[in-house]
Amino acid sequence: MKVERSARGMFKSLVGIALIVSFGFVSIDEVVAEEDQKKTRRVPAISQSLYKQMSEAQIMIDPDSIPREEGEPAPEPKGTPRDGIQMLLDMTKKKRLNSNELSQLWNLLAFGYYTLEDVPNTIYAYEQVLAAGKVGLITEALEKNSLRALFQLNYSIEKYELALKYINLWEAVNGAPDAAVSYLKATANYQLERFQEALKWALQVEEITVAEGREMKENWVYLQVVLYSELKDDDNVIRVLERMVVDYPKKQYWMHLAGMYTEKEWDDRALSAYYAIYTQGMFEKDSEIVMLAQRLLNAEVPYEAALVLEKGIEEKLVETSEKNLRLLATCYTVAQEMSKAINAWERATKASEDGEIHYRLAQALAQQDRHKEAVGAYRRALEDDDLKSAPDAQFWMAISHMSLENWDQASTAFRAASKLDKKIEKQARQYIRYIAGEKRRQAALKEMLEG
Repeated sequence: MKVERSARGMFKSLVGIALIVSFGFVSIDEVVAEEDQKKTRRVPAISQSLYKQMSEAQIMIDPDSIPREEGEPAPEPKGTPRDGIQMLLDMTKKKRLNSNELSQLWNLLAFGYYTLEDVPNTIYAYEQVLAAGKVGLITEALEKNSLRALFQLNYSIEKYELALKYINLWEAVNGAPDAAVSYLKATANYQLERFQEALKWALQVEEITVAEGREMKENWVYLQVVLYSELKDDDNVIRVLERMVVDYPKKQYWMHLAGMYTEKEWDDRALSAYYAIYTQGMFEKDSEIVMLAQRLLNAEVPYEAALVLEKGIEEKLVETSEKNLRLLATCYTVAQEMSKAINAWERATKASEDGEIHYRLAQALAQQDRHKEAVGAYRRALEDDDLKSAPDAQFWMAISHMSLENWDQASTAFRAASKLDKKIEKQARQYIRYIAGEKRRQAALKEMLEG
């Protein structure tokens, strides 16, 4: 099992690009409200006339974004979203705009471009928000919002270095660490294949979360698995996966863990993991259930293997093919459940003309002293010209004939066996001599009784 490839693939399917565009547009009403509060930053006020024009443009871009009373209808726009954007662009060219006014215009433009799904211009607009802030102060909320938007947008278009740059700037303004942002920082480094650096931030995500008394998100934990896999640190991959199957008992994590145990050649642990998946009802494929049955058989628990297969067949999850029925019969045979083994071998003979199956059925019947049926099964086995165990089939058919006191048929079968395999010639001759002696003894006994 290629764990590195598996982890990378699962990471992509589970985490995706790890980006949730959650930055919120800071509306001009929120700006005015913030300016009315006592703040550490002193920012220039927005003039009423500019505020009114910006509100008009915002209505054109998205009427529903304007705050209103419950039940109050959205205001009627006087133009299209593009008209609103053009109006804002014209306003940015006005003279005597203070830094706060200019930054708010670009913030509203970013909102407009984002509404139109124009990512490049959205990024440009947010960059202009920050550029306006260099001339004079802008609100902390707007600066943080713009930086968050920039690192998320750059991440979304796979500009990971730029995303990291803006994350660092955002962290400097924010002050306190943020688990979600550290996670994004980790995944950006992962995308840049800086796995050791990514792991540092992935572990910090957990430190922050624990310190805040919150629970780790599933994808935050799994990122550690991915990174330890990339760094070939199998012990830590296993450690984190063992934690995940408890906290998030999903099949994909159990399968990954079982695969890791297999790579370590910890067969007992691997089998336990696969069996745990099965008992939780997560196996739904023929191949998965058959694999578990084979592992149980190899681990010398054949009866449990048979039960797994039998249940799978009953529930129509396992195909009643010759291969699967042969495995079921083998499991019951090894478990010495001969009645069930015979039933399984008989079902297998109906699914295939393979002489080997008839031979195995004959042996099971003979073990149950059902020699007459066994002889019939041996004969059907020998009808297969490709039967590799033909000498054994002849030999054991002879034994069943002896049990039935079919002396002549037994001798004939022993001679046929010795011709097919010289290794059993000596033993066959001994049985033939025994049969001759037994025939003489029985003849003498009969003569005595008749006399």
